[in-house]
Amino acid sequence: MIAFVLLLCAGMPAGAELVRQGDLIVAFDGGLRPKELPRTHAVPVAVRVGGDIRDAGGNQARLPQLRTIAVAINRAGRLYDRGLPSCEVHSIQPATEREARRVCGPAIVGTGHVTLQVRLPPQEPFAVRARLLAFNGPREGPRKLILAQVYAEDPPGAFVLTFKVSRGKGLFGTVLRTALPPEARNWAYLTHFDLTLNRTYSHRGRARSYISAACAAPAGFSGAVFPFARATYGFDDGRTLKVTAVRSCRVRGGS
Repeated sequence: MIAFVLLLCAGMPAGAELVRQGDLIVAFDGGLRPKELPRTHAVPVAVRVGGDIRDAGGNQARLPQLRTIAVAINRAGRLYDRGLPSCEVHSIQPATEREARRVCGPAIVGTGHVTLQVRLPPQEPFAVRARLLAFNGPREGPRKLILAQVYAEDPPGAFVLTFKVSRGKGLFGTVLRTALPPEARNWAYLTHFDLTLNRTYSHRGRARSYISAACAAPAGFSGAVFPFARATYGFDDGRTLKVTAVRSCRVRGGS
């Protein structure tokens, strides 16, 4: 049993929550920084989310293709982009990371990484690690967009993940949804992603934060354990796996 557990956890980040269905294992990780926050009002924070996809037998070439990702964040955290510059897809695709920074630098709201398994027969599959830049995107009707440019230098290549931001119900107040773009579906098999949203700026003479949160612990308690975020992974073979990350926070000053 110990060996079996170690096999499942191999290559997964420490502290990540795992779910398995058949030979498919997914992990979800993340958290807030700082962890010590006011009880009743939101302050600027950095929010990190990340995931991994593995084959139980260690053969990554058997993995189905991850087509959709939805990340729902606890309602104690909220996004705010009023007065923040936005960026259009055509400005960062096609473009190198340097070009994207030059054209849309003021709209950057986060950074991260993506690991892809590239499948281009007759070549053998190979792994590529790419950087991710997240930009405040335009609105699509009432919805905010986050544009995540995925860029690799060797071999060079890029595509954009468009996250649609919507309001959730119940525990989860903000939901980010994206789908693998059609132009990447014939070669890109995502095995890892991580994204940290963190941006402060000034608007109308006031300091603003793209993402903020409070530690909504009950009165009399110095901290809280809460469902931080829930990830839903959709694969091309029809499987959908959900995993929830539970985290904790402390009330600033302990009262």
